[in-house]
Amino acid sequence: MEAVLEKRIDAALTSWRLPRPEASLQARFWIGLMHLVNAALRRSVGIGRARPFDVVTARRRAKFLENMIAMVPPRTAFEAAADAPVAGEWVAVGAAVAERTLLYVHGGSFILERTGVHNALIARICEKAEARAFAVDYRLAPEHPFPAGLEDVKSAYRWLIETGVDPARLAVVADSAGGGLALSALVALRGEGLPMPGAMALLGPWTDLTLSGNSILANFRNEAMVSTLEGINICTRLYLQGHAPGDPAVSPLFADLTGLPPTLIHVGAPEMLRDDSTRLAQRLREAGGRAWCDVYPRMPHVWHRLGPLLPETRRSIEEIGDFIREMIPVERADRLAGGGP
Repeated sequence: MEAVLEKRIDAALTSWRLPRPEASLQARFWIGLMHLVNAALRRSVGIGRARPFDVVTARRRAKFLENMIAMVPPRTAFEAAADAPVAGEWVAVGAAVAERTLLYVHGGSFILERTGVHNALIARICEKAEARAFAVDYRLAPEHPFPAGLEDVKSAYRWLIETGVDPARLAVVADSAGGGLALSALVALRGEGLPMPGAMALLGPWTDLTLSGNSILANFRNEAMVSTLEGINICTRLYLQGHAPGDPAVSPLFADLTGLPPTLIHVGAPEMLRDDSTRLAQRLREAGGRAWCDVYPRMPHVWHRLGPLLPETRRSIEEIGDFIREMIPVERADRLAGGGP
């Protein structure tokens, strides 16, 4: 049944690089381990049990577990951006001058902080894309519900442009809930007349908070990384706090998607949020945009965070770097900026 489902998904999508048809043995081992670890984590913070959900404990334990497996590449430098209007850090790898800039918006169901696993992923994408990154630490729910996080991402983008970052050399990269925030921010900024970036890469983006995708129910027993159906509803309520989930500013899947940059989307076939990605790719193309969606077999939500452990993570991070370099070649960026013939 899984093979039939994946074949049907692939038939409706355009892939950037067609994923291999089978998951590696390393991936199968780590996916099984993630099922066990995340099931224990969910129970420890009140998901699936009678006691209330504890967001403080969830943050602490998720960060501890993710930092344990974080493998930040050597020669990675993190520098606080003291002059930025929002919290965040510059991330750079090595001493070479970066040809491109990334705005990275991390995931975490709108409630969890950026972790060492995110930092390692950002650094590896920087390596492959020949870029530096600004990782924005937007405000989190429930202390800061919608639209606080969205406003922070918009402020970070405006600040980059205002301080001299050439939008032709800028790419937006985001995962999970950060993918929805990044997409909503670009839709709003486009409406303000700001120039769009040269490319966008979204990893398992959460773009529909109405939870209307068929995969929400079809895959809730298969997903190793995302919370249960109960957990995803808890995070939705903590973020929205009464705001309508169908608002396009909250669920950018339903927004006007014209005029957005070329977009690469990665998603795993067993993900609860799989249909948020596949429908987004179709809607972007229907709006006249260029969009590719690679559906990886058996891969959990944002498997890229497992670093060099799996062949699939290495290949998918290389693919993101290739995409950004192809969409933003230095020569083209120079011409768009008036620096060449």
